[in-house]
Amino acid sequence: MKRFFAAVAVSFFGVFVVTGASAQKTDPTLYGALPNVTEAQISPDGQTVALLQNIGAASAVLFYDLNNKGAEPVGVGVGEANAHGIEWADNDHLLLLVSQSSREVTSGGIKAVQFRRWVTVSKSKAKASVIFGNEPGTFMSSAGSLISVMPGDPNKALFARYTKQGRVRSNSRTGRLNRDVGWIYSLFTANLNNGNTKLYEGGEEYTRGWIVNEAGEPVARIDYDDRQELRKIYTKAEGSSRFSLLTSFEEARSDGVTISFLGLATKPNTLLATTFGGRDKRSLVEFDLVTGEVGDTLFSNSSYDISRIVYDPRKATATGVRYVDDLPRTYHLDEADRSLQASLAKALPGAAPMIVSKSADGTRMIVEAIYTDHPKQFFLFDQTARSLNMLSPSYTALDGKVIAAKEKYDYVSSDGLQIGGYLTAPADAAKQSMPLIVLPHGGPWARDDQSFEWWSFFYAARGYLVYQPNFRGSDGYGFDFRAAGNGEWGRKMQDDITEGVQKLITDGIADPRRICIAGGSYGGYAALAGATLTPDLYACAVSVNGLSNLPQLLGRNSQAAGLEDEYWVKRIGSRFKDGDALSAVSPAKIAAQAGPPILLIHGRDDVVVPIEQSKQMRNALKSAGKAHEYVELEGGDHGLSDAATRIEMLRTSIDFIDRHIGE
Repeated sequence: MKRFFAAVAVSFFGVFVVTGASAQKTDPTLYGALPNVTEAQISPDGQTVALLQNIGAASAVLFYDLNNKGAEPVGVGVGEANAHGIEWADNDHLLLLVSQSSREVTSGGIKAVQFRRWVTVSKSKAKASVIFGNEPGTFMSSAGSLISVMPGDPNKALFARYTKQGRVRSNSRTGRLNRDVGWIYSLFTANLNNGNTKLYEGGEEYTRGWIVNEAGEPVARIDYDDRQELRKIYTKAEGSSRFSLLTSFEEARSDGVTISFLGLATKPNTLLATTFGGRDKRSLVEFDLVTGEVGDTLFSNSSYDISRIVYDPRKATATGVRYVDDLPRTYHLDEADRSLQASLAKALPGAAPMIVSKSADGTRMIVEAIYTDHPKQFFLFDQTARSLNMLSPSYTALDGKVIAAKEKYDYVSSDGLQIGGYLTAPADAAKQSMPLIVLPHGGPWARDDQSFEWWSFFYAARGYLVYQPNFRGSDGYGFDFRAAGNGEWGRKMQDDITEGVQKLITDGIADPRRICIAGGSYGGYAALAGATLTPDLYACAVSVNGLSNLPQLLGRNSQAAGLEDEYWVKRIGSRFKDGDALSAVSPAKIAAQAGPPILLIHGRDDVVVPIEQSKQMRNALKSAGKAHEYVELEGGDHGLSDAATRIEMLRTSIDFIDRHIGE
């Protein structure tokens, strides 16, 4: 495993608003580069802003003194790791989440392994320490979850993480006690000065979650018994050190999590939770710790699900929720924050502003502004001074440059479903008979929205119209819409993409002779399915880290359990009962049906969709005598987390697309 951190990095920038190199606005290096600033967080005392910045191929955490803006920032370089997020623990320590992919020798051979780790970074010492390591004889890929920064216990933070622990089981056949080792989800404290951890509260065999109070003391434990298919809530009676069962909910393994507990509410003896609770949309509710029953609804949207939780580790609970209509929106539990959010929306017209970080007294905060036609920006809002000043754009070289714009494009499917979607077009394009790139999202349990993102905007900057449909099975539109995708891979889910393209042709927007389909992960599968199931519709197809063999995917997902995984069976099908039907929509099994030329791109370090999926498709196309190209991305992970693989993907794909549907 490579080192996470390089030497201390100082004096990267002398001012808050960073600058970027000049380049053509259609250059893949501009869009494939990681954002100059990924995230901004303000310290609890409101005196320091931490920026997660990318400088070329390197990432770093930089600390800026708000009382001395002329001072050079100090910070720590992230080395060969990819940085994903930051969170202040106290006024000196910042917690940084990083990942790193590599190929390791495992019991199953040489495989790609992705490690995630939390790192504690000291502002005063410009020093970083990794929290948690590997278990003996095991590659631990999980970083664990930050639960609390324990404000009453200096220099400590609380994490929940799976670790291997011994446990005693009764053997029903022999009546003897057997000791084995299992993965247990427990609470650990971490020393912020050196990263050392200590067991704080041990979990049980089925523990899946923890609720603690503001001091970090456990008040509830969430278990899921997959044998009984029950989610169980355990609490501690006053003065007791042991957990006792409060209540349980039926929850089929195939349904996934139907109720999620988030933390303590302001009302005594009450938890915050999200659940469908008989509704079609996931909502925020109260849960009574005395009666064990779901109580009042605190927030629900009639059209969209809650998509994210706003979690404050200083309070060890949720302070709001987010949902997406066409842009991300935040609902704050605090009325004053809701009023402030409304004021920020007026101050930043054309943006969807979100408060992403606040000082402990709430007087200073970081605001992230999201747009439909250019990258997001970060602002510092000072309530006392009533000032709102930009800290930095996310992409400096693209800031304020309206190269393209994204707009809604919805239609009603042939069986009556409303299918949302978005068109990204070059600025001032007439949108008549344009060359079209169809770009379905991954997941497939995800969704696209109207905000700027690097992939679609690059293609639009190169003169193409880009269509991103939220086909059935996508997240965010309610339980029924997502469930409508169950068992519909390559069928109705694919039909929703096809019908959207056909409507663009009928409306005169897309040129029927110049249409390419491209995508990553599930989107890569959709691209391959488009090329094999509707071969006459597309002039080319690009799959990035895509799936090609559904039975094999199901077999891999079930391998660890030794039986079929009900969750995947419900959503895709059974490789045993539905083998023929799954093969009929597996592109590698039907490669002889492929029509257009196909480009296969895959990261060698992809741990989500193994590169073998693209190799199988390559071999099947070769055997069938079909036109194809194949590219491996050295060091590429599933999400193309580093700039080099993003840029190579964009450069390779646009060259291929230009050859087939360009002027």
